[in-house]
Amino acid sequence: MKTTGNKLAAVVAAALAATVPAEGGAGAAPAGPPNILFVILDDVGVDQMASFGFGGVSPPKTVNMDLIAAAGVKFTNVWGMPECSSSRAAYFTGRYPSHTGVGQAILGNHLPQSYVSPFETTLPRVLAKAGYKSAMVGKYHLGDELDPAGACAPASRGFDAFIGAMSAGPPSIDRTAGGVDPSGAQACGYFQTDAAGACYTKAADGTVGCTEIDSGNALRGTSPSRSCLQSGGVFAPNLTCSDARPTGLTFDNENAYYVWTRTTVSGPKSPYFAAESCGRDRLDRRFMTGAQGNDGVSWWRAQSGPRMMTLSFNAMHTPFQKAGTGFVPDPADPDSACNSLAPERFLINSVLEGADAALGRAMGQMGLAKLKPDGRTIDHLTLGNTMVVIVGDNGSFGPTVRATDGFSVTRSKGTVYQTGVWVPLIVAGAKVAAPGRSVDALVNITDLYRLFAEAAGVDADVAVPPSHRIDGKPMLAYLTDPGTRAIREMNFTELDPGTYSPDPDERSWPCAVGGACSDTLFTGESFCHDNGGTWYGPGAEKQYGSCCAVQLDNPDAGITLTPLKQMAARVGRYKMVRSTSFDCATPLAGSGQEAALPWADYATKTADEFYDVARTTANPTGMDVAGRDMLADCAADDPADCLPAAARTSYRRLSALIAKVSRTAEIDASCRAKGDGDMDMRIGQSDIAGWRAFDGKGPSRYDIDVDGETDADDLAIIEANLGTDCMSLCRRADLDRNGKLEARDASLILAQSGRCDVVTCSGDLDGDRMVDATDRALFKKAQASCGGGVVAAVEED
Repeated sequence: MKTTGNKLAAVVAAALAATVPAEGGAGAAPAGPPNILFVILDDVGVDQMASFGFGGVSPPKTVNMDLIAAAGVKFTNVWGMPECSSSRAAYFTGRYPSHTGVGQAILGNHLPQSYVSPFETTLPRVLAKAGYKSAMVGKYHLGDELDPAGACAPASRGFDAFIGAMSAGPPSIDRTAGGVDPSGAQACGYFQTDAAGACYTKAADGTVGCTEIDSGNALRGTSPSRSCLQSGGVFAPNLTCSDARPTGLTFDNENAYYVWTRTTVSGPKSPYFAAESCGRDRLDRRFMTGAQGNDGVSWWRAQSGPRMMTLSFNAMHTPFQKAGTGFVPDPADPDSACNSLAPERFLINSVLEGADAALGRAMGQMGLAKLKPDGRTIDHLTLGNTMVVIVGDNGSFGPTVRATDGFSVTRSKGTVYQTGVWVPLIVAGAKVAAPGRSVDALVNITDLYRLFAEAAGVDADVAVPPSHRIDGKPMLAYLTDPGTRAIREMNFTELDPGTYSPDPDERSWPCAVGGACSDTLFTGESFCHDNGGTWYGPGAEKQYGSCCAVQLDNPDAGITLTPLKQMAARVGRYKMVRSTSFDCATPLAGSGQEAALPWADYATKTADEFYDVARTTANPTGMDVAGRDMLADCAADDPADCLPAAARTSYRRLSALIAKVSRTAEIDASCRAKGDGDMDMRIGQSDIAGWRAFDGKGPSRYDIDVDGETDADDLAIIEANLGTDCMSLCRRADLDRNGKLEARDASLILAQSGRCDVVTCSGDLDGDRMVDATDRALFKKAQASCGGGVVAAVEED
């Protein structure tokens, strides 16, 4: 919106002023909107964190995060989503995967229907209403490879800046160590040797320099080879600078945390933005975790007004390499296998400890902390009017799980079991009353969307059009009022394979990690090996087309199948899991089922599990461990009949929640299939305009028939459904989502008069991208016809 956005902001501010007390006690002046530092830890489940009571027998030393937790509030009962992309989508939209389409880790063969849509009312767009600038620094992984905006995808989702890595994780380890070892035997990407040698570096002008490094001039506490790696060089052991360079020497190979592609994008841009190339990419030869902290400092210090920065560390995603010794001293410097199936605990600890040190250093340079003389450890915090939020995106990756306290290697990241979705959450600084406490109420990571909006002084229910369901619940009260009772009654999480390219050459292949075989996650051999897996795709010693084929051909190998789709819900002490998996006894041909994946050759089956996750002496952490499924031997038509009477009501409530999420997802999907590319739950002229913006540019959200192209076939679908409205006028007119059509809704419509924005405009009831007399008349019609102005609280269209 243009000037109308200011009118809406004024209405929002006035509504909030009546309900939100000023900070600082009676008579205190408001402190103003806080700055927000949002820190995401990749693949860090609660099992890693000593400050949450876990961490195993040798927990990582996260001294900075421990200090922040002690100075803030720890949320000890938080669910993320099972994969990194779906969790990130949930943070920035406040919506479950079923509603965003981002169901798992986004892969190169996913279509944009699996990306965060450019038409989502993302958190940066909501905070912009309160004058915030928003940046993401570090890992993005919300979809870019097939997006019309390319590397500018963050900008077309509302971010003012993006500096970081677009990919799922660090790139693969360069086992040739810069081409010096053509045999590819360097498992950690550098020579694990104490030998002296030549360190080659490449200047910006392309000239190659050489320095000889031995034990006398190596970086303190490490070897000549690792010193060269940390300096951005390529090391050749037992050579001098006067010797001929190794014939395979190259500076072009990516190498996990030490050589990676850094993308820089400025925005924001229109959701219709498309470009063949966008942003600035360069090969960065700095330790990734430290570089992400430094880039965050640069952006933060350049701002003058309210800001939100997401510092999204890749740590501790595979493949693993030790942190730089300037972050994590490593005087013993033991050798490591790095990307083996069972990485050493000191290696895993080093990766997370590196993020802790980088966070401490960054906060010191941002003025949010005073550091000790080592320059990386926080002595004390100086947060002022800044809110710091630290969260893990999903549960720990299987080989890294601290397999104590009931945490399970086989029920970890990529599953909806507790180990896969139970994440740490810490909030400190602005808005926190009575620091140093814990909150055990159920919290979902979608709730962070509302937290950030509330902290900024924006009512998300008003700022987001009703056509976008918000699944997050309020949580600011937990910070401001220590006596707040539980807000969320039920929790929910899910895993879904997403939307794949129909091109048969663009498919995933079987890869077994720790005996669990996945049909959906691995598009190439190196990615499988980065995760310590056994590859069964092209180039394997024996190639298979599916995990069923792997299992059937190797009956004694103990191969299990990871679920294709999972949903889980919890209320009180009970948890329900619904899993859909391939049925290896039923080939797809003749089964009557449609293929669950473009390359599927087996039918699917669905099963429920039910757990008592109360914390007891026998189950002190309340885990849903194998063997505790209360429905394991149930043969009744109604599974509730197999449960104790005390559990039956909970089973039915959880089953109803899962059914409701599925039903609303089907409503959304049905509307998209009719041509709703801009997510306003109707098919109108704006969809034709959207189709024109992406016509001929490959896949997009206007690839309605999901064939990988935006073309005339998609336009024909839109035109055939023009005028279709996929939600009722009653719900659409309830602009503040309180279930009533009243004066406040009318004033919100009036505040938006004029031409309105496709993403954030809610007052456009007739879909013409204008808010005018027609919309005001439609609102009056709705008041008269919708049950006396009352909108059913659970109305589903």
